[in-house]
This record gives sequence, C-alpha cells and structure tokens, in this order.
Amino acid sequence: MKKTVIITGASGDIGKALAEKFAKLNYNLALCSNARNVEYDDELKEKYKIDIKNYKMDIADFQQVESVFSKIFADFDAVTALVANAGISEKRKLIIDVTNEEINQLVDVNLKGSIVCAREFIKRNMDNGGKIVFVGSFVANYGCACESVYSASKAGLVGYTKALANELGNFDFTVNIVNPGFIDTKMNNNLSTAEKVDIEDMTPLARLGEAEDVANAVAFLVEDSGNFITGQSINVDGGYIPL
Repeated sequence: MKKTVIITGASGDIGKALAEKFAKLNYNLALCSNARNVEYDDELKEKYKIDIKNYKMDIADFQQVESVFSKIFADFDAVTALVANAGISEKRKLIIDVTNEEINQLVDVNLKGSIVCAREFIKRNMDNGGKIVFVGSFVANYGCACESVYSASKAGLVGYTKALANELGNFDFTVNIVNPGFIDTKMNNNLSTAEKVDIEDMTPLARLGEAEDVANAVAFLVEDSGNFITGQSINVDGGYIPL
C-alpha cells in the first residue's frame, strides 16, 4: 500500500520542494495550505502517478485543523508521516514595539498550530506509529535580535520535539525537527545583496541553502534511513557561524 505524507505550509518554496521530494519517493500527498492555492499539484500528479489532494487549512484555527485531519485520514489509507512545515516570519523590530496581536499570531501559527497538527496525527496513528518532522529554524538555537518572538516560537518547537520523542517512542513514533538556516526562498527576498554576501561569509559552505537541501534532510528522517533517529534537532544551515 502506497504511503501518504501530510505536508503543511505546502504553498511555499520549501513546501513545494518537500512535495516534489516525496512524490519522487512514491508517496501520496496531502497538501495543506492557507496562504494561497498550491499550483504545482497537477504537474506532480501527472509526472509521478500519485494521488494528491489539497486542503485549505488555517493552522491557527485549531477546530479547522481537527476537521481537516479527519478528512485526510478518511481520504487516504496509510497516512504514515507528518511534515509540519507551516510557519510565518516576524518583521524585524525591538521587542518593545511588538504588538500583542503579532505575538499571538506568531505563537499560534509557529508553535501552537504545529502542536495541534501533531496531536491530530498521533491520535489517529496510535496503533501504527509514524514519522513526524517539524520544520523549525536555526534561530531556535542561536536567537535572533529583533526577531525575539519568532525565535521563541521556534525554540518551543525544539522542546516539543524532544518531549514527544520521549513520550511516543514506545508507540513506534519518531519525532525530529529540521532547522533551516538562510534558505534562498521568497521569505528571504527582503535581504539585500550585501546582506546575502555577509551571510555567505559566515557560512562555511559559502552559499545560501536551497529549499531542496531542507527537503532532503526531512525525507532522510521520514524514510527507513531515519528509523533509529528520534528527538533530534538538526540544523540545515551550511555550518552557519553567527558573529
């Protein structure tokens, strides 16, 4: 029976790279997105002969998450993996200028939403186990000035990952988090050329990452290659060394 992976945040650059990677690995895809329609699904369906279904889901609306996960598990057999990739970034500003609304939005999407997605995946797979991979950020380990709430939300995901790995090992789940560094995506289009050069200078591999770099790490953990890896926080950042 062909396996199915749930991918949240499927409309972004990393979401698309994840979808293509798992399509190549012959997974069916349950693609969840709130921002805009997923535009590449027909191409992947035709190219890889897999089943793909799209679900509009606001990850910060927990009742909606519950409803969508119920539908996914009704639509597909063998839903074996969750890649919790959905997230939003923070406008750079001092903490004293961050509003309550911005705090709530960042924490609801980046932390609470992923907590609820994992819970809904787990409750439906308690008899079978499964693979969970969160997509966090390297700032969870370093912190980022003027993006303190974003950093906190991603650091919370690291703690959740480790706790779930301890909680669910006996139920045959693995739970890990992949933390991208500076990836060449639309989210980082606000970086100037000079800023990108500075980042490359602080990166031993001397380049920004690609979305495919993140997808490769996630797939490694979801496939059999990751069967004995759990509770790990893995940076995909080219060895970035912050000053």
